[in-house]
Amino acid sequence: MSALVRVVLTVLALLTVLAPARASAAPGFTETCEQALPKEQIDDLVDRMRAIGAEGPCALGRVDTSMFRTQIEWRRDGDVLTVLLGPRGCVVEPSHEGEDLAYYAAPEFAELCPEALAGVRAFVGEPREELVPVVRGQAPELSSEADGIGLADPLVLASAAWLAALILAALAGLGAWRELRAAPASAREDARRWGLAMAGLFVVALVPRFVAVASLGNWYGPFLPAEGLGELRFGASSAVLQALVRALSPWTVGVAFGLVRVTGALAVPLIVLVVRRLGGSLSAGVVAGVLLALAPIAVRLSASSSEHVLAGTLALAAWAVWLRSATEVSVIPRLLSASLVLLAILTRVDCWPQLCLIPLWTIFAKPSPAAPDVRWQPLPRRLGDAAFFWLSWALIGVYGWFQVVLPSNHPGPEAEGIRYTARVLFSQLWVATSEPPHWISPVCLACVVLGLVAALLAKRWGLVGAALLSWALIFVPLGRNLTHDGLTGARYFVLALPVLVVVAAQLGDAAEGWLRGPRARLRRPLLGAGAVALAVLGTLAARPGWRHEYTFQAEYLFLAEALDERELDGCTLWFVRPRQPTSEPDLDCCLAPDRSPLGLVAPQLRFRSMPNDREPSDEQGCHLYYRGSLCDIDPALAPRVPRGVARIHAQCERLRTRGGEEVLERREVTTDNLNERWRQPPVVELFGRFDSDAPSESRTRDDLRGGSR
Repeated sequence: MSALVRVVLTVLALLTVLAPARASAAPGFTETCEQALPKEQIDDLVDRMRAIGAEGPCALGRVDTSMFRTQIEWRRDGDVLTVLLGPRGCVVEPSHEGEDLAYYAAPEFAELCPEALAGVRAFVGEPREELVPVVRGQAPELSSEADGIGLADPLVLASAAWLAALILAALAGLGAWRELRAAPASAREDARRWGLAMAGLFVVALVPRFVAVASLGNWYGPFLPAEGLGELRFGASSAVLQALVRALSPWTVGVAFGLVRVTGALAVPLIVLVVRRLGGSLSAGVVAGVLLALAPIAVRLSASSSEHVLAGTLALAAWAVWLRSATEVSVIPRLLSASLVLLAILTRVDCWPQLCLIPLWTIFAKPSPAAPDVRWQPLPRRLGDAAFFWLSWALIGVYGWFQVVLPSNHPGPEAEGIRYTARVLFSQLWVATSEPPHWISPVCLACVVLGLVAALLAKRWGLVGAALLSWALIFVPLGRNLTHDGLTGARYFVLALPVLVVVAAQLGDAAEGWLRGPRARLRRPLLGAGAVALAVLGTLAARPGWRHEYTFQAEYLFLAEALDERELDGCTLWFVRPRQPTSEPDLDCCLAPDRSPLGLVAPQLRFRSMPNDREPSDEQGCHLYYRGSLCDIDPALAPRVPRGVARIHAQCERLRTRGGEEVLERREVTTDNLNERWRQPPVVELFGRFDSDAPSESRTRDDLRGGSR
């Protein structure tokens, strides 16, 4: 009974912490929105609010805009009141809706700031009048329920999935513990050795992930902001996890990067568990764990803000749990694996196609009869389980298509990309290994080749077949490969490295088999020396990838260092957006400051992009101007984006003019990028302009130059 009480109390605590990030009746913004306020409209709003603030009792504090979300802060007698404004249908529980816009204002706002409320309402406008139907049967049925977030919302579903996964994992762990207690002493000793190996390899994996410089895995990639939800195109599962950590500890950029690093390192003990459940030896598990712990792709992504790290760890956990279904009749591992698949897809929906490979391993990769503790279910039972998995996977995919893919407007794979990927399916390994910075370690590729030979000699046909089919399912449906996009492209293939190291692990099984009989006395020293040699050689081979830096990563580090040294409360950072509204391809080269972890580096800083056809609203106050690598792009090297580059250069010129002559920071950054965009290394600069006559400002120019903290 005491155990049951503890479980119930734990569930209640988790329900409190993992409650959906937005209640259905709580004011706020929807997760996604098909519209956005144009820059001209935002500028008009700022001008109107500024005029009202200058005349009325309430002072305008700030106007923050991110995508379709606009927050207007008003101040009166020490009180701070915030109005939420956005496109109609994108504001939750609006106080008033116009024809195209809507806003929410707290009831006390009307009492304290009536003039400001009238100005906001005038800007939003009035709704379009509709004729009231008078003929019987024409009157529409009106729902009595408040418009809000339903159970199908990704945040709600992700919260429920996290809770379900934690409960099922606790039940599975309790069952495994009871099973181990009843096992003979030899089995308990074997489990202890595996547990020590997994714990040790987890620590090994943490070292390079914390040594690697924290940055980005793509030219954009924010964390959850200090308050609210920010932009959620894909990562509902990631948002819920970050919201939980944010509720339990200070939410700083160091904590956020630390969360991703630990999440990435957790993949290492999970791959060791996969090897064990496939009938591998402890030496095989060590080979797989060391290779994944040191893999350049895994290390660099784990030291970034990429959501693919969490998606990959969840997918690998689903694989490890699903292998349990081959030996256990309980429904728990099947439900837990489905929950983890749902969480992985709600983290990154583009990992959905490759997750269908998981049941292939329980169908084809049955351990050899010589492996210890072989108790797999008969093939018909495993086929039935696979049918359940694929049905769940398909239903989750349908949900993801309508709830995530379509609202995000993300382009799908192209037919030519699929055909090309099929052609380079295996040769891409050599490209990724041979070309700097060697994103696939040469040591890893050598172990994969030797492991494949060992598997064929051992007649592990099922394992080889499952690996080959899995490799195709990881790449071909996405129409992407490892030949071109480097780290940015490699993040999509969340199960590619695990499949590779499972094949490489067969080398450890071969070594175990070779060290039997007369060589048994040399088994421990030789296996220990081999593990150390693998770790040393793997580290040396992986270091170029650990240290590699793209242009957008160099830009992020430049700004992170520059902004962290300054007192920026009330300041605005002006920048040029890499993505311009020209319907041309993305440049995929340069940092988007407002969609990066800089929001946690300087949470008090406002990010505003340069308008295209007018000057920015920067007459008063503290303003910083970031001239990024975009401004040095050679138009001849971006032939598919002529209008976008022209707009960027025009905005850069006006930004440079507004920034004045005082350069706060300047740095030359690398030209290493996914595509060649510069003839010579671009120079990034941070300018500052401070208006000492602005109200509520007490900083000096020395504060902007740094050293005030």
